[in-house]
Amino acid sequence: MNKKLKIIIASSLAFLAAIFPQKISHAQTQETIIRRELIVVGVRGDSPWFGFRNDGKWTGYCIDIAYALADRLSANQLDPIRVRLVTSTTQSRWDLVTSGRVDLECGPNSISAEREAKHGINFSSPFFITATQILAKKGRQEEDVKVGNATVGVVKNTTNESDLKSAYPLEKIDNKYLSREEGVQAVMDGEVSGFASDGTLLLGSAEMMNLDIENDYTFITINQENGRPFCAGYGFILPGGEDNSSWQRYINDFLAHNKKAQRIRKKWLGNLSENSQRIYDACTQK
Repeated sequence: MNKKLKIIIASSLAFLAAIFPQKISHAQTQETIIRRELIVVGVRGDSPWFGFRNDGKWTGYCIDIAYALADRLSANQLDPIRVRLVTSTTQSRWDLVTSGRVDLECGPNSISAEREAKHGINFSSPFFITATQILAKKGRQEEDVKVGNATVGVVKNTTNESDLKSAYPLEKIDNKYLSREEGVQAVMDGEVSGFASDGTLLLGSAEMMNLDIENDYTFITINQENGRPFCAGYGFILPGGEDNSSWQRYINDFLAHNKKAQRIRKKWLGNLSENSQRIYDACTQK
């Protein structure tokens, strides 16, 4: 290969790398968003109150908060920041962030240092608190679940599965389910006696599936050895590493102090149910 051709190839590769980077440098996330006048947000489509589709249209806390964040980023800019929503799943949410396909992911993501280390991400400060519970039919199934004498379903590789394994007989756990809706349907059909997930999300799925919670179903809280629930704080998934700490600080400040963000939280998550309030009280007591 002659010298001139080598120079042309090297220059071309450098040009392509600049336009199509393998991984976006998230140290400049805010600058990048402002420069392209677009923020890309991953949102779950199966999480009532947080992110779901109603008659085909996106709705929920995460959708409203994405647009509020865009408004905040648009301050002092000539043109407003647009919002692009990307559907995320329990399985894809981490890679969407680490690959740079989204600037953040908003959903029922339980915060833990282990997850940050495993997936190479940062979490924002928590914007909601819930705990692992089991949905079961009232009566015999409820009693069997309480004493660990019934099969309980759960989605594999979730914090709910870890919590359940810590407090329930392993031989009674069925982790073949891929979604919360599938698990709730299995309870309705009698395939399992209960299904474990975050209590607030179980309530949302039950309501969307028209279950009679007051008369036919109940929520059973599983507790740790110290008697406290397996509590979980939800946070945004953000790019990891110290280089991205400025974006994390920006998001945390937005969640804590932006008045529109506070109104949106109150609208969607401020007063969901007595069950959610009991969980919150149990998880925040000293």
